[in-house]
Amino acid sequence: MNRTYFLISILFFILGFAVSVTAARVNGSSESNHFRYTEIQLTGDAEAGGSAPSDNLTATPISLQECLRLSILNSPHLKLSNLEQIRLQYNYKATVGGGLPQIGFSGSFDDYLNLPTQMIPNIFSNPPNPSEMIPVQFGTTYNLAGALDVGQMLYSQTWLVALRLAKQMEEQNQLVTEKTTIDVVFQVAQSYYLTQITMQQIQNVSANLEKIGKAEKIAQSQYDFGLIKKVDVDRILVQKLNMITELERLQVLYQQELAMQKYFMGLDQGREIALSDSVTPSAPLVINDANLSDHIDVRLLEHQKQLVNTNIRMNQSEYFPSLNLYASVNYMNQSNTFYLFGKPSDWFNTSVIGIRLSVPVFSGFQRHYKVSQTRVELDKLRVTEDDTKRLIRINSEDAERKLLNSIEAEKRQRENMKLAERVYGISQEQYSKGVIPLTDLLNAETSLSDAQTNHIYALVQMKVSELEYLKANGKLLTIVQNQASGIGH
Repeated sequence: MNRTYFLISILFFILGFAVSVTAARVNGSSESNHFRYTEIQLTGDAEAGGSAPSDNLTATPISLQECLRLSILNSPHLKLSNLEQIRLQYNYKATVGGGLPQIGFSGSFDDYLNLPTQMIPNIFSNPPNPSEMIPVQFGTTYNLAGALDVGQMLYSQTWLVALRLAKQMEEQNQLVTEKTTIDVVFQVAQSYYLTQITMQQIQNVSANLEKIGKAEKIAQSQYDFGLIKKVDVDRILVQKLNMITELERLQVLYQQELAMQKYFMGLDQGREIALSDSVTPSAPLVINDANLSDHIDVRLLEHQKQLVNTNIRMNQSEYFPSLNLYASVNYMNQSNTFYLFGKPSDWFNTSVIGIRLSVPVFSGFQRHYKVSQTRVELDKLRVTEDDTKRLIRINSEDAERKLLNSIEAEKRQRENMKLAERVYGISQEQYSKGVIPLTDLLNAETSLSDAQTNHIYALVQMKVSELEYLKANGKLLTIVQNQASGIGH
């Protein structure tokens, strides 16, 4: 009997130890998860106002204006455009060099192993016999020569037109650089807003997670007193886990978007930054001085027309004569005995100076057809310009309608979100008092999440529409000079 009691006591001790270990593990896991969720929430609260969840006190605040400035400074596309501008400047200087004196030196040394032979009439015989041809060798074995040639263009219509064309190519690249800058500003500003909006989503989900955590505590207390079933507590837990999953997804997305911002600005990926400007609702934009001629696409086409006109003049310049001044000084040394620098007494000089006039007469109509081809290119540009202007007008009107609609939509969704927040607050209070069932609380929470999501989407559409409206009206670069948080206001 004592042995039986002893074995039963050992068995209960083992079972008790196992239960306590299991409970400790479960409790530890619960505390770990609670700490993790609390850490997420505290991080989100601490960073409210537009900075990242991973930011700390050492993070560098970056405004939209500063972000755009750094992105323009470090954009590889703009760097390529600037290098192209430098190349075109060198090209212009090279064209100018064509009108400066051209000086060249040439020299030669000839060692005739066999002197050239020429057949001449035999006038050396007695009597002379001109009908007879005899071979005669002329020249010396060693010939040393040096020449200095100088040329100066006096008049060339082709060169004058080439100067104008080289300068216009520089101006064309400046417009291309401006268009590239506009594209960079649009892309970076849009990415900046999306990053900030993702931060707002993180803050919303974090706040909802805190609310659902309070509801979970209330439900757990009610379950402990037998007021609700275990399935009701599990439903809240499912809702909470879904929020945590969404929060983690948004945090990963935020880090990806922040990495792209660093890439745009040319910053090291290890540097901590915080986007300081908040995304605020936009006021209706009014651009009274919108002018199609100021739009970058129209200015590019206008300048392309100038380039084509200059090309027409370039082809027409081939009809004009050219006038050049030239001079040449030659020295030649001839000897049958080898001297390293020639025999001093055998150097002979020849000098010449003159003017050469070249007059084109007939080229088989090549010049005529070249001009005709270029005129067709000009006609094609005119058609493209008319079509571009019509598209710009349409895009400007569509962008204005889209912006006004998105502003109103954001306003409605903002009011709807505030209403959903009030409904959820009342529902949570009533649930804690046992006035409404858990289903009503969860429905209120779902409605709040949907309202917040719809508002975030409306906010995205509003800010993107604002950028599109400024771009469509050729005013996008104004945000580089204006304060980032109030563009268009």
